[in-house]
Amino acid sequence: MGNINGKKFGFTALFPIRSRESAVALRPYLRSMDGHPYGSPLSSVDIIHMARFMIIDNLAYQGVPAKRDELKSHYLLFLCDFDGGSLDVLVRKLVSKMGETVDDIWQHCVGYPGRSYRDRLTAYFEDCQLATTFFLADRPNDEVAAILRALIYKRRFTDFVESCQGSRPPDLRAAFLELWRSLESEPTPPAGSL
Repeated sequence: MGNINGKKFGFTALFPIRSRESAVALRPYLRSMDGHPYGSPLSSVDIIHMARFMIIDNLAYQGVPAKRDELKSHYLLFLCDFDGGSLDVLVRKLVSKMGETVDDIWQHCVGYPGRSYRDRLTAYFEDCQLATTFFLADRPNDEVAAILRALIYKRRFTDFVESCQGSRPPDLRAAFLELWRSLESEPTPPAGSL
């Protein structure tokens, strides 16, 4: 299946927006989501590696000899990579971690069944999904938590190398062992925090 690479699922969907007025209301709401402590409520969903929203309200005119293409609707584009093998995994996490925010976003879209009906919501996401034919993932078998830990290790090791320039070997060894002990006991950072 084109949506799966290792343990990751690549999801892209176009959700038709109810009306121009709904698109006008949705755009500032999406922009306001960066007020969340980690930049977006999507960072609360601990299986999401990357996610983006965009409102498509027009298609670019390519010039002569092309004809102007007109959309029948505005669309909410939602794409994300997440840990899991099906959309049900994503929908379950969106609903449990984002709650009302799911309704606040998708209520503007045609056919949205509401978050209370998870099976219907999963079917809705499947209906709006675009086919993915070539999903690339830089670390296809690593889950979000493992990647976050690797980033912390890299950051801390870089700081270690910079701070230990010119150290004597016994001091360097002691400092490295201390670094290693501290990394083993350090909790995994929250999603979106790095």
